[in-house]
Parts: sequence; structure tokens; C-alpha cells
Amino acid sequence: MALCSFSSHLAMQSSTAVDNAFINEFLPSAPENAVKVYLYGLFMCTTPHADDNSLDRMSTVLSLSEDEIFSAYSYWQEVGLVQIVNSNPFEVKYLSPKENYGRSKLREKSKYQDFNNQIQTILSGRMIKPIEFNEYYNLIENHHFEPEALVMIIKYCTTLKSTSINYPYILAVAKSFEQEGIKSATAVEDKLLEQEQSSAQVKDVLKALGLSRDGDLEERNMYLKWTNTFGFTHNVILQVAKSQNKKGGFSKLDELLTKYFEQKLFTLQEIEEYSKEREMMFAVAKKVTSTLGLYYQNLDSTVDIYIKEWINKGYDEEALSLLAFYCYKQDVRSLSLMDEVVNKFFKLGLVSVDAINHYTEGVVQNDNNIKTVLDKLGLVRRVNSSDREFFRTWTEVWNMPEDVIMLVCEKSKTATSPLRFMNKILSELNQKNIKTLPEAQKELETLKADSSKPNTNANFTQREYTKDQLNALFDSLDDIEV
Repeated sequence: MALCSFSSHLAMQSSTAVDNAFINEFLPSAPENAVKVYLYGLFMCTTPHADDNSLDRMSTVLSLSEDEIFSAYSYWQEVGLVQIVNSNPFEVKYLSPKENYGRSKLREKSKYQDFNNQIQTILSGRMIKPIEFNEYYNLIENHHFEPEALVMIIKYCTTLKSTSINYPYILAVAKSFEQEGIKSATAVEDKLLEQEQSSAQVKDVLKALGLSRDGDLEERNMYLKWTNTFGFTHNVILQVAKSQNKKGGFSKLDELLTKYFEQKLFTLQEIEEYSKEREMMFAVAKKVTSTLGLYYQNLDSTVDIYIKEWINKGYDEEALSLLAFYCYKQDVRSLSLMDEVVNKFFKLGLVSVDAINHYTEGVVQNDNNIKTVLDKLGLVRRVNSSDREFFRTWTEVWNMPEDVIMLVCEKSKTATSPLRFMNKILSELNQKNIKTLPEAQKELETLKADSSKPNTNANFTQREYTKDQLNALFDSLDDIEV
């Protein structure tokens, strides 16, 4: 059995064109999926016996589930354009919009005569068309609105706009009420009273934003969200609105208050402190990016990703500007690379300008000391990372004083590999716990420069160690940071 087929009357017309009655009366207010299903089904009616005239085919082509297609056809049956002939297998018969629309609505008008008279009186600025009546019937029957509740909503909409208001606006308002679960006359009355009570406050907010008019429905709903859901007082809302300097309107104000709510900022003092901090962060972001030679039209992401985190670590504007300058001088010219530098300084516990400068001076002085050693050894070159690691081991790990280091340097300058020789001698002194100049001088009295040559001790014998003993050795090495 084909999924879709024409009624005998429509088939006699020998046309697959979309009827003007459908375009004019039904299409404007129909859900998107319902329109897609109707039009594709109309196309399928031209080949009623084809294999691909099926529910599965329609589902695949339109990317809709079978339930969504059932719902769409239920909608069209409700407005009188199709008849669901069979549910299993699913079968739909298309009806003539011209023949069936009027007869269907006559029955509905009889059923809702009092309701129809009330809303036509309210909407006296225009005549209500059958398609509009049908939308209201749908709200009552399928969405369970009380007729009296819908009358109240329609009357309320005319006070916001005028009696000539179009029905899509009314439907949008009704659906907004539905989303809050407001569908009874009592609930609608309470909601409208709340809306009316907020109208003066909304007008105050609009005035603070530089707008001289009454608030519309969306703005009143926003205001109620700010007060009832977010918990802001009218005074806080008003002051935040004034702070916008008449820029951005209600949508910008909603964005700000939503951000404050998410940050758990509810009082003016909390908001002012947050705003001042944000201003400071943007000033820092501008200075840092400028120092790095970068330009961003919008610094929001820079503040949120980098500046905020750096400031939370304890860095201030001066410290970050100094680090940015160091990065620029070293061709580190991106925020992500500077972030690595900041984190390294933080790991060293260097946060303030004084701490950074003191550490930098120490590094410079350390390099000067290393350069002195290299010069005495006759090594004419720049200090490198290996030199620094050697010097750190001598001074920080082995705790060798400067005079002992310089003594060993003097003894090593004639060696074939002077640095290697220095490492060897200082290591031997460390093993013997020799840390003073007199002790070192005595130990080195008979030492000759050529002793840097390999020691071929004929009495050396290699000891055998068990696996457990070697494990102990390497476990101990794991504790040493290199």
C-alpha cells in the first residue's frame, strides 16, 4: 500500500502544483517540518504505486524520524488538509484545500462560537481568518490551554501592540507562557498581573539606557528573570543599566547581568569591584600585548585565558610588563610562549618585580663568575648551559667555596681538557669532604696538570653486584634531579 495518494477529487485535477489556498492560508503559520512533509508527500502522490513511495523513504530523504512524520500529518489532518486512512501500515490521503478547509472550520466555529466572538471583538482592527482560528483551536485542544486563558493572552497582546496585531506574535506569546507551564486562566491572570506590576520598573531601566518608551513583552520577561530567577534588586539593575552609558540596550544589559549572576555577584559593591578588576586586567592585557608587538581588536579572550590566570598567581602589571619585555628581547613573541615563561618563574617562586630582578641579577652574576673561570682556563667563548650546570653542581650541590674553585681553576688551565680536569678534581675534593682553601692547597700540592690522563690502575678489579644491589643504586639516582 502506498504511503500517500490523492483523493479522487484532487486526482481529477491532474496537477501536482501547490494550491494557492495552501500557500496563502496554511503555509505561513505551519511548522517547518510539517511543510516539508506536506510538500514531499504531495510529490509522492504523483507516483502512488512506486516502490519508494513509503514512510521509510520519506524519513530518509527529509532526515526526519517516523514519529516526526506522524506528528506532521496529525497536524495537517487537524487543519483538514489530509486524512490518515491507516496507522499500520501508515497511509495518508491528501484532501483538497479548497473543498475541505471551509467545511472543517465551520464545524470548529460552531464548537468555539463564544470564544470566536470574544477574540474577534478584541481584535477589532482586522478580520480573523479561518487559519488563525485553527491555530487557536490547536492551542486549546493539543496544548491544553483554557479558552479563557487564551482570551486573556490575546487581550494582553493588543495592549502591547494594537488591535491589528498579527497572530504569529500572539502565538509566540502564548508559547512563551506555555514554556513556563502557564495555561490556565488563573495562572495567566497571575502572570499578567506580575507583568503589569513590572512595567514601571522596566520603563525606569529603559530610561537609564537612554530609551524613552514602554517595555515590550520580551523586555518585561527579561526583567522578571533578573529579579525572580537571578535575584537582583531593582536598584542594582538600574545602576548597572546606567553604567552602560546608553550603549547596547536591553540585550547587552541581559548579557551583563547573566555574567554577574554566573560569577555570583549580586550587590553593587561586588559588581563594582569586579568591574574595576576587569578594567585593570584589560589595561594589563593591552600593555602586555603591545610590549610583545601584538595587536588584538578584542582582548576578552586574552584576559580570560592568560591575564586572569597570571594575576591569580600573584603577578601585577609591573611584573607582567617586565616579563613581556624580557620575552620580546628574546624573540618570545606570543602569549602562549610567554605563558610558559611566566609559569617557569612562578615555579621558582618569583612573582614580584623585586624577586624577578633579584633572580635576574643572580643569573647575570653567576654567568660573570663562570666567564671568569672560562677566561682563566683560556676558553674564549660565551657561557653555555653545560657551563652553568657544572657551576651549579660545584657551588650548590658540592658546596665548594669560590676560593677553592679558583684554586682548582689555576691548577687546571694547563690540562688538555681543563673543564673536564676541574670536574674531576673538584669531585675528588668533594668525596674527601675538603671544603676549605688550606685543605685544598695541601691536597693539591703534588697534583700535576697531566694527571687528567686516564688512570690505568693495575690493581683495579671490577666488583660483582647483585641485581638487587644495582636496583638500589638506580633507585637512589632517581631521587636526583637533573
